[in-house]
Amino acid sequence: MATIEFNQVGKSYGSVEAISDFNLSIEDGEFCVFVGPSGCGKSTALKMLAGLEETTKGNILIGGKDVTDLGPGKRDIAMVFQNYALYPHYSVRKNMGFGLKMRGYPASEINARVEEAAKILELTPYLDRRPKALSGGQRQRVALGRAIVREPAAFLMDEPLSNLDAKLRVHTRSEIVKLQRRLGVTSVYVTHDQVEALTMADKIVVMKLGVIQQVGSADELFENPRNLFVAGFIGSPGMNFFRGTIQNAEGRVFTTFGGAEVPLSDTLASRAGGDAIFGIRPEHIVMGKGKVETGLSLVESLGTEKILHFQIPAGQTIDNSEIENDEEDDDRDAQSMRARIIDDHKYQNGETVKMDFPRSKIHVFDIETHEAIK
Repeated sequence: MATIEFNQVGKSYGSVEAISDFNLSIEDGEFCVFVGPSGCGKSTALKMLAGLEETTKGNILIGGKDVTDLGPGKRDIAMVFQNYALYPHYSVRKNMGFGLKMRGYPASEINARVEEAAKILELTPYLDRRPKALSGGQRQRVALGRAIVREPAAFLMDEPLSNLDAKLRVHTRSEIVKLQRRLGVTSVYVTHDQVEALTMADKIVVMKLGVIQQVGSADELFENPRNLFVAGFIGSPGMNFFRGTIQNAEGRVFTTFGGAEVPLSDTLASRAGGDAIFGIRPEHIVMGKGKVETGLSLVESLGTEKILHFQIPAGQTIDNSEIENDEEDDDRDAQSMRARIIDDHKYQNGETVKMDFPRSKIHVFDIETHEAIK
């Protein structure tokens, strides 16, 4: 087990800067997840930590030791890849013990470590099978087992669940978390799926275009996003946004949504007259009361919960490029907002409803810098 530190790390490919001023500390035994849209640099950062990519500048420490110029085999880490990287002609036992054999460990110790890891991962009945006789989830556990037997200072995982179906992915991610808690090994995990990040991590690192946008726990990122990008990326569905003007009249601080007043914190009184971007999460919209009245453009029923879509008033929309990486596909409709609710009402497309945007749940962002306004 060990701490991990990135100090002013950068990575360039010619004139293209893939990682810029990457500063991060990961505590001993912590589960840290790098998350962000495609092309944000999260896998590059992991590969630099693993020694599979050279740094252009800065240094990386594992357990207090500078490993910047060391090869992968000298960093005391174990990596789990997206494609499992198992030897098809070897049994599970041989796959799990291969790394130890190459390092010259005696057969008795290899077998003992493999047996112990197989017990932890519930792979004992499959030790003499080959990978082709295993399910996707079992293969992933073999890849994890190969890392466990190494007893490394840190586990590095690069989108290890992306090849699994949705149901198995949910199950396997919970197994990985339980395993990491049991072993207490410092772990760094890369994913583009923010749901994985929110459900698995002690610490989440949100990245965009090679730059860290915010570091924090799931609760911190959800409740106090630092900027518009983090607010829109974290959450499912993502935060709703609309443009408006901060107003102060007769002691009331508010903005408007389609002509209806939306109350704001009194701390914004000094900004009256200025434009801003306002955000509210779908689950924080209250139905059946309030001054906002709108027609529903689409109702999605998900069993116990519903996603209600409604239009943003003309002139109050923001462009998707302001909150998402242009390379990342997004299901967000720039002209509409969504409410996520659980109630017994049978909503219909086209129905006119009343809703409330609670003042305490409104997020406010600077219209130029996109930074959160406190």
